[in-house]
Amino acid sequence: MDSSSQAPLTGVPVALRVGGAFIALALIFVLFGLMSILSEGWMGLFPVTWRFILIVIAAALVGAFVTTNTAQKGSPAQVVGLAVAVALIIASRFVSLEPLSYMAQYWLFLYAGGALLCALLIRRSLMR
Repeated sequence: MDSSSQAPLTGVPVALRVGGAFIALALIFVLFGLMSILSEGWMGLFPVTWRFILIVIAAALVGAFVTTNTAQKGSPAQVVGLAVAVALIIASRFVSLEPLSYMAQYWLFLYAGGALLCALLIRRSLMR
């Protein structure tokens, strides 16, 4: 088949975007968990700060609005979503590092597992 006989690309399904956001959340939780283990040692406390919250929100936006196909053109919503994610990451460098709360490190890995499970269930709903 040549490219002229393919159906035109339509918008990305919402379930695919939400699934991508959950996969990005799982990845960022694992990354923060590993960084916490390396810096604080095993079973230390993880400080929840505004920086952490902003980076988690930015990761969810990136996961939801990344390009899923090389032939896909960027939509205005996609560009705005990614620009907001970049702005959140830049803003996270200027917020206070005062911890809002503390949690055990294992919660980061449990949240990552839950986010991955949600992503798989949501993406599986597209196959039906």
